Amino acid sequence: MAFPPPPKKKPASKDDLDRPWVPGDSIPAAEAVHNDNESGWALWNEASQVHERKFMPTAPMTAPGKLSGDTPGWAATQPAGGNSRPAALQKSQPLFTLESAMLVARRNNRVCPRPERWNELSKLLPPRKTLRGSQQPPVPVTGPAWSVTPALTKRLCFREQIEWAESQGVLENVVAFMQTMSEQEWLHMGED
Repeated sequence: MAFPPPPKKKPASKDDLDRPWVPGDSIPAAEAVHNDNESGWALWNEASQVHERKFMPTAPMTAPGKLSGDTPGWAATQPAGGNSRPAALQKSQPLFTLESAMLVARRNNRVCPRPERWNELSKLLPPRKTLRGSQQPPVPVTGPAWSVTPALTKRLCFREQIEWAESQGVLENVVAFMQTMSEQEWLHMGED
């Protein structure tokens, strides 16, 4: 099978940018004008001086008044009292949020703590009080289940525990515990 010969190219001219582009044409590019370092630096200085002329010259600061030996150099302060703070600032904000806890939990592609440390972390999770008694927190994947459970399932179980900690108000303790763990005490994606 023979291919038709490519179209003949005309020599490029300055007005050649107005004609339609056909496959095989070079992409048009602007011509760069290069000045040597001294002329480029001179242009920069000139532009900088034009800009600086818009501002007043710097003036020295006035001298502060003299303080006598009896006058303190600061104003007397009053302790804050009553409800002078705005309502938005009066509510205490949690130190950690679920999102920041998950950032700690997934740093360096972490899946979950290794079994020994995961059991320790699970002891920080209190049961939830219900009308029928109490509900236990999600259990960690440890023991014989550890070797047959995929990494993503372990990660989801660990996330459930972090969500439980947030709902029970112990997220700060759990995050503090996670931050004390060394990197070797974590299971990472791709590890066994």
